[in-house]
Amino acid sequence: MRWKMLPESLSPVERQLVAELRLLKDRSGLSLMSLGARTPFSVSSWERYLNGGAVPPTTAVVAFARLAGADAAPLLALRDAAQRSRATPKTAPDNSGPARALDDPDPARTVDEPDPARTADDAEHPAPGPSPSGGRVRVAALSTAVGAVLLSAAVSVWLIRAPASGTPRGTATGGGAGAYTCSYSRHGDLVFAGNSTTTTRLVSLNTTGPEAAEVQCLLLRHRLSPGDVDGYYGDRTATQVERLQRENHVPADRIVGEQTWALLRHVE
Repeated sequence: MRWKMLPESLSPVERQLVAELRLLKDRSGLSLMSLGARTPFSVSSWERYLNGGAVPPTTAVVAFARLAGADAAPLLALRDAAQRSRATPKTAPDNSGPARALDDPDPARTVDEPDPARTADDAEHPAPGPSPSGGRVRVAALSTAVGAVLLSAAVSVWLIRAPASGTPRGTATGGGAGAYTCSYSRHGDLVFAGNSTTTTRLVSLNTTGPEAAEVQCLLLRHRLSPGDVDGYYGDRTATQVERLQRENHVPADRIVGEQTWALLRHVE
């Protein structure tokens, strides 16, 4: 199914929630009509949820996960984070120039005010200079440039942090390595580190991206040492995964699958 582009106003965590819901819908084969018929929510409601128009309620996420045969807990944690992000007021950037007064309602005004003692001759023969319309053009151009930079930054953050729905499971994602942080939260008996909510996606040697960073953060929570949290599943991280697998008597294959995700996320 070809999905619509998401609204530019969505935060990275809202985009990740929509991407996970879309991925689950594509994998399950559920149509919008079937979702509307088999859940208490209408087809138009599901269109909004799957296109970023609204954050789905908890009951919708639980019903969707049940129909798709998926674990609802990671989706609920991501849904709660998206709801908090949407509820947080977004501060608009200040595009005013250094010469503009804070309470000046007209962005085209300049600091040069007309001289009240100006003579009649001056009024009849004003000195040449930039027109007000030229100032407005410069301010508009500056605002457009700043907006483009902010949009580019937001898209870059999304590409780094959110999993691409078209990426095959267990493969490396280009440009996924970088600086990640660990922001732990608990949903039921599962622990999440703020980079990915997956409990099934395969992570193997040389995988990069938020899933690899999530593994590294959870290893730290288990008092193991994967090295820097950089989103790169290299040999050092794989060695610590193998150690965790051996300690818990599961196949020590150095690959993070469903069984190892369960070990990682169940931690005191």
